[in-house]
Amino acid sequence: MIMSDNFIDASSASHPDSVLRLSSAVHRFAIPFINPKDQISFETSFNTCSKSHSNTIAAMQQADNRRREIKAAMASGKVIHTSLSTSLKEYIPVVNQILLSCKFQPEVARLDKHLVFSWSSGIEYNKYNKSKEFSDSEALMFELVLSIATYALSESNIGCDSCVDGDFPKASRQFAKAAGIFQYLGEDVLPNWMANSAQHAELENETLAETRVGVCLAMQHLYMAMAQQMAVATVLAKPGTPNYALLGKLSSGIAAELETFVTTFRSRSPVQMSRIDPSFLTLITFLINIQHSLGLYFLGRSLWLSCEYGVAIAAISEATVAARTRTTPTGRGLPEIESTSPLQSLSPELSNYRKHMVSLLQSWEKDNMLVYFNKVPPSVPADKALKPIRMKKIEEYCLDIKDPLPFSLPGVCDEQEVSSPTKVESKTSESTDESSKGTNPPSYDDAMNNSSFQQQVDCDLARELQDKLNSE
Repeated sequence: MIMSDNFIDASSASHPDSVLRLSSAVHRFAIPFINPKDQISFETSFNTCSKSHSNTIAAMQQADNRRREIKAAMASGKVIHTSLSTSLKEYIPVVNQILLSCKFQPEVARLDKHLVFSWSSGIEYNKYNKSKEFSDSEALMFELVLSIATYALSESNIGCDSCVDGDFPKASRQFAKAAGIFQYLGEDVLPNWMANSAQHAELENETLAETRVGVCLAMQHLYMAMAQQMAVATVLAKPGTPNYALLGKLSSGIAAELETFVTTFRSRSPVQMSRIDPSFLTLITFLINIQHSLGLYFLGRSLWLSCEYGVAIAAISEATVAARTRTTPTGRGLPEIESTSPLQSLSPELSNYRKHMVSLLQSWEKDNMLVYFNKVPPSVPADKALKPIRMKKIEEYCLDIKDPLPFSLPGVCDEQEVSSPTKVESKTSESTDESSKGTNPPSYDDAMNNSSFQQQVDCDLARELQDKLNSE
């Protein structure tokens, strides 16, 4: 059973509640938002080329229905992330199916009305500037990427809710899931999109954080750190004496993941990092240093139980130093907690943690002086130092790929003297030039084995559809 922060025998006391609370402190991101003025309709925009195909019409209607549900969930006073995630999970494969249908049938993928997708960023949300700035794009890939990123952040918010409820195992799974989704964006979707985008360099300063490879790769590390935090909290919340040696290595691994998050974000996406809420960056600095301190604290507890009293005292001494407030912005220790900072909620826990370590250190030093007579080194020796481990595995995300939908144009039907939609779908023309107009598209697997399809990128598609729309 976890004891309270007030105890009598400091040398044998269990870890206080403040250790659990500091170990499980995480950040809750806002989600991206669809512009409320955005009134797009897939069914209306693709009316001409889809009206001869019932399954295509049904898919367009499904996309419109799910998108309305997503907008409604976002517009509510308090977002219910379980409902939002469910709608996004159903919406994403359909949007991707429409995207593939356009890529594989560019000759007949014509728009009757502009599709302009408008989103605001969740990662760039700043409490000092709460007005949402929306970014517009005609690229279907933009809609797909923002939807997937919103799904990741919504899943992470479910994890935050579980953490608040004390369900640390579920929170850990949710954060690992969010990490997997961002990994999919950063390693698969975005590199393929951006590498072929002619406007990639020009749009660097304008694109939302969720559309940047560096940001998504960094977010992967952040959520893996949070998943491991929940693993530590799970152990700490159980009755009895935990495996302090393991906890020390896990805490050190968390600090390493958070440091990787910062360096990846700063080096790969400096423009987007400059837009992040400063209080979030202060929190990350706080968490890195408090995890270093907790790692040393757990190491000290492990060494004491192993009868290595002198080195245990050195470890707790270092943990105490690491938990002090730094005297300079770049110095060692924790950042100063300002009166308006969100970190104020952790101030009582930090104070109790510091008091606990001082009391523990005094008790150990007294016992060592009177009983054990172990030499206390000035710092933890290299052979006893923490070796970070990353135990939690990422939960890989895989997009459910659907075969492309059939499109056709009325003019093509007339030229081929085909009177019914059914014949359009089943028609096999002897002309190779007309074979892709009004026939069923290839399956996804067949298309991906054709190099000509792979060269059709989304940015080119958007321009092509726009040219066709203007030429009507």
